[in-house]
Amino acid sequence: MNPKSKRFPDRLKKLHRLLSILRMFDNRKQCTSETLAAKFNTTKRNIFRDINDLNSAGFAVTFNKEQNTYTFADPDFTLRDLDLNDNELMALLLGKQISHSIGSPFENAFTSLLKKARKDTGDKTKGKIKRLAEKQKFWVDIDPMDGFENIEGQYNAITEAMDKNQEVEIGYQGMYERKETKRQIAPYGLFFHSGMWYVIAYCNLRSEIREFALDCIKDIGITNRYYTIPQDFNMDDYFKSGWHIMRYGEPVEVVLRFSKNIARWIKRRKWHPTQKIEEQKDGSIIFKVKLEGTKEIKWWTYHWAPNCEIIFPSELRKEAAEEIRELGRVYGKKK
Repeated sequence: MNPKSKRFPDRLKKLHRLLSILRMFDNRKQCTSETLAAKFNTTKRNIFRDINDLNSAGFAVTFNKEQNTYTFADPDFTLRDLDLNDNELMALLLGKQISHSIGSPFENAFTSLLKKARKDTGDKTKGKIKRLAEKQKFWVDIDPMDGFENIEGQYNAITEAMDKNQEVEIGYQGMYERKETKRQIAPYGLFFHSGMWYVIAYCNLRSEIREFALDCIKDIGITNRYYTIPQDFNMDDYFKSGWHIMRYGEPVEVVLRFSKNIARWIKRRKWHPTQKIEEQKDGSIIFKVKLEGTKEIKWWTYHWAPNCEIIFPSELRKEAAEEIRELGRVYGKKK
């Protein structure tokens, strides 16, 4: 799964804030950075970034030094005549489709965004929305979230803690852990993967950055301890180091051979940011990636069996061979 897609809820929240700020300006409300930060429960720094983003997008926003307020530079400018093109409208419709998979609150929020888009645009754009909604059909293959209400409390607590840069205390029991452990974590970000929500956080108990599944968090509370995300931490770089979500140990190069039967399928897409493909004379390909942790890519190779062979590291090859032999024993039993 593309790591960028895992940040979708944060972008949705920001998009909602930007649209709300534009609507306030459109209603001729002159707002200070303090009032905007308080209204949207965020920081002044985020508001400054929002204003810069609006200016970069072509909405001329000016700052009145005497009144210490922001408003549209052109007093005659209005959003009511905003003319969105087909691609922009399709992005909204596609976003609604994606939001359906990651939890009902996000789908409801995107439905609300579309209603507001219809309300705040002219007849021409309203006609485009109706036409595209009727004729352009989308289906997005994302493993859907089932039962967001079961982790909504955890999600809300973590987003609030991230907004305030406060650590949270959790009771956590992983899928393979026999008992619950108490931990204090500093949440760095949320991501969605294979129908599940996770938080990337610095774990004080383990003294390292880890991923925690929200459905494995049994209880949660925001503490009075504050934290700062390291300047060298980057979500994109973090996800590059693993195959999907698991990462551990030192980086290792994994080398696979794919037979000519499926080589063209492997070459069709980018599976990992570090991948390198070497074509062989017999039509097969050598596939190389650098990863922290090899368990997930091992599982992935089984999907392509028997047309995929692990070449290196030798430990991974031996591990896969033993699991395949065990699988053969399971299916070889008579019933």
